[in-house]
Amino acid sequence: MSGRVIRFPKHSLSLQQAEQAAEHILSQPQEERVRRKRSLQMEDPETLLAVCSAIRGRLMSDPSWARDEAEFFFQFIDKPRRDIGLFDERHYFLGELALLAGAACRQLSRREEAWIWFDRSEAGFRHTINAAADLSRLAYQRLAERLEERQFDVVLELLPSLVESFRTLGMAEDALKARFLEGMAFLETDEPTRAAEVFSEIADDPEANENPRLRAAAYTNLTHVYGMVGDAEAAIAASARAIPVFRQLNDRIGLAKVQWGLASVLRESGQIPPAIEAYRQAQQQFEDLGMRADVAALNLVLADLLLDQGQNNEALREISAALPVIDELKMAPEGMAALSLLRESALRQQVNRAALRELHGYFPQPDA
Repeated sequence: MSGRVIRFPKHSLSLQQAEQAAEHILSQPQEERVRRKRSLQMEDPETLLAVCSAIRGRLMSDPSWARDEAEFFFQFIDKPRRDIGLFDERHYFLGELALLAGAACRQLSRREEAWIWFDRSEAGFRHTINAAADLSRLAYQRLAERLEERQFDVVLELLPSLVESFRTLGMAEDALKARFLEGMAFLETDEPTRAAEVFSEIADDPEANENPRLRAAAYTNLTHVYGMVGDAEAAIAASARAIPVFRQLNDRIGLAKVQWGLASVLRESGQIPPAIEAYRQAQQQFEDLGMRADVAALNLVLADLLLDQGQNNEALREISAALPVIDELKMAPEGMAALSLLRESALRQQVNRAALRELHGYFPQPDA
């Protein structure tokens, strides 16, 4: 929590005690926690700080769990009102837990829910002493959501100010993280050369030496960029820099995104059957994580490849699996015409290939 200073009562727990208390709380069924709140020390600020750290640590390995736990602790503090700490701690934890819940919802493509959590986060952070740093972290999540909603012009317009804010506040790691949005915006607007420049700068930045996850994420995105331009050798080399780090960190989302990138490399090199298998492996990984939007996006990618292989029935099954999820999650608000054409053609058992490809164009590449 860069730049965060929290004031605690004199008899607060030590860091080690707080981490142990948080681990114990999270191992208990949610319905038991409130009943045992005193013995579990659930209102202790150090304990809650450790709980937030634990939730954040699992955002990339189990976003569904992270979202549910963040909501539980938010509700615990919010209603009935619990006075936490001595000064602004209650507001800080409401803001932080809402931010964690919103970030998890973003990973799960629960966009409307993510925006509500971000509004709740702002409501909490507004009342904290260190509001500038906290609100800057919130601004990052909001811009990341705008990127996923394909508002690329907005992202590129607002991003420089956010990066400057992070640097002014001494939050160098957050400033570097924000540059991923710049690279993804270039990638999504068909500027792969500029995207590669951004991700290469991130990977080479001295700050990335202190954060292996950031560097691995940069190489993951380079895997996708090089795959798109058909540079298989560079893509495979980039993926080799990312995979060991993600495995060590148990970053399941990161591993799934690398797998997606490698599948794209196989596709671009004309190795269609291996590409299909690689996409299915990535799809299964996203399925296990509850990331239904990514599963649906890969349904459409697979459908396109299966049509190339003359497997029309299998392609129709992929499309039929994707359409309800696309509707439910409102994944392509600007692609309604293509969605309607694809749905009608699927009902006729004849895939409208142009509509399929146009619709998939509305889905962003997996970012890191």
